[in-house]
Amino acid sequence: MDLSRYVDLFLSEGREHVAELNGALAELEHAPSSPDGISAAFRAVHSIKGMAAAMGYTALAARADTLETTLDAVRRGSAVVTASLVGSMLDETDAIARDIEIAVTSPPAAPAAATASGGASEPVSEQQPPALPRRASHVRIRASRLDALMNLVGEIEIARGRLERELRRVPDEQISFAFGSATRLLSELREQVIGARMVPVGDVFERFPRLVRETARSLGKEVDFTLDGAEIELDRSILDRIGDPVMHLLRNALDHGVETAAEREQIGKSPRGRLTLSAQREAGYVLIRVADDGRGIDRERVLARAHEAGIVGWDTNTLDDVALLRVLVHPGFSTAATVTSVSGRGVGLDVVDAAVRHLGGAIEIKSVDRRGTAITLRLPLSVAIVRALVARVGDESFAIPFTHVQETLEVEPPASALGGGEWLSVEVADVRMAVVMLRTAFGLERHMAARMPAVAVLARGRRAALVVDGFVGQQDVVVKKFDPPRGGASMFAGATVLGDGSPALIVDVNSLI
Repeated sequence: MDLSRYVDLFLSEGREHVAELNGALAELEHAPSSPDGISAAFRAVHSIKGMAAAMGYTALAARADTLETTLDAVRRGSAVVTASLVGSMLDETDAIARDIEIAVTSPPAAPAAATASGGASEPVSEQQPPALPRRASHVRIRASRLDALMNLVGEIEIARGRLERELRRVPDEQISFAFGSATRLLSELREQVIGARMVPVGDVFERFPRLVRETARSLGKEVDFTLDGAEIELDRSILDRIGDPVMHLLRNALDHGVETAAEREQIGKSPRGRLTLSAQREAGYVLIRVADDGRGIDRERVLARAHEAGIVGWDTNTLDDVALLRVLVHPGFSTAATVTSVSGRGVGLDVVDAAVRHLGGAIEIKSVDRRGTAITLRLPLSVAIVRALVARVGDESFAIPFTHVQETLEVEPPASALGGGEWLSVEVADVRMAVVMLRTAFGLERHMAARMPAVAVLARGRRAALVVDGFVGQQDVVVKKFDPPRGGASMFAGATVLGDGSPALIVDVNSLI
């Protein structure tokens, strides 16, 4: 397979991870015991190693593995962070950065001379007319320009909403007709700009067969790998960020899921395991799924490790799919008995969870003993414009992404809650779900009524009812970056400006339940 088309993506992602690594090591210089700095550095170098291995840059992968081993020792407490150690790790980071640049800029081998039949070189005529330039059907555009264009479309949307409110004060048939035409054109423009940002997921997926093949070989396993839905399109900014999460899912499936040929034959399975990476559209979202037909997740073993690590209480004696997911995405959690180049260091699903949450998506897991495991990433089509349910809490409006919304409803607080007690759960259609009062979560004064509006949401495999004061409606919102105050709660995934010109924060549902 020709991997040259992925060189640009590897270079951009590699530079980003090097920057993250440098930043994390700089933090360790000032705070040697910072768990966040250690974890960030470890994740960055682990991602570099995986990317290099997938591209066949073995020397770079080996150098990254050496640094990862050092960081793993720090994380486990068997090595102490000193100025000297940080200095040597920064030197290694510089070497990794140089190796990344060298790997992608090495000149390709010179093409062999063309030969005629009888093996003699065929002379090239200097009198051949120059080839006529072909009309280009594709052009390269900087991602920053597409981002700027998308941002401009968002600003026009906001201006359109303000203009619409003003026109309601001066009704005029001709003006209304012209405004309607402009609105339709703006809608078409938005769809075209979003379309320009969309690329097939195959642009990322097609680099994984080699990774799967080499990883399976290193583990002594036989696997048939299938790609489905490579033509499904996704926003480039999302696609660039799911490469690492998908890589981790594939490696985990090969190491923890698929059995060896001998093990499979003993239980009546085909000696060759099956691993599938698929994409499909569903109601305005894209589902990315990694599924294997392996041993499934050993829930008892996971529960035992979770007890030892203090992740769940000793009174918990079973793990359903929801609880299982919450344990598996816990940073540093691993059931591997030994550390290998593939796994055992407690990295994988926490990386996936962090990346998916950052994109406003959700993770689902389903595992059946001896039949296999499927992990699904539910992702929005775009992070630039998202469909949201706008709810009112106090005097402010908040946008709840439809990625998590299941339904709106009215709930009745129990008498104890009306009397000032806690309200922990509610039963809706024979399903019990946790209750999150957004007034309390956002630090506002508590307000209770006999019946209260709520929105049922699903995140990280868990359902909950978010209790609000009222609903404003549905609308597409343009996502703006939001930097919370230092030390503040990270309950918001961004900010936006609503159609009436008022600002609103976009709720990060994953952080609330």
